[in-house]
Amino acid sequence: MSEKDKKKMIGLVKEGKIISKICAEDFPDKEYWEIYEVVYSAGEMSSRGLKRAVSNRLKALDNSNKAERKKITNEISDLVWKLYENHKSNQKKLDSIRKLLQ
Repeated sequence: MSEKDKKKMIGLVKEGKIISKICAEDFPDKEYWEIYEVVYSAGEMSSRGLKRAVSNRLKALDNSNKAERKKITNEISDLVWKLYENHKSNQKKLDSIRKLLQ
């Protein structure tokens, strides 16, 4: 797989597109797991993946001790920060598009 394709996949995920749609719409010649591997090996998650990870970590808080809760809250903080950074990046892109359309 070319580096150009990998960068495009990662960019689409950062914009909030889910992997199944990337597979169907942008890379129909690729298998879902090929795209998944590229995205996750780059340390990225789709917005839906980030939401699911946060939800799972919140559920884990119920059955954890104090040390585990500290670790889980740090993980949640990192995930929320990633969501925020993706949102900020998407807002800049939308602003650029709006300016071009005016």
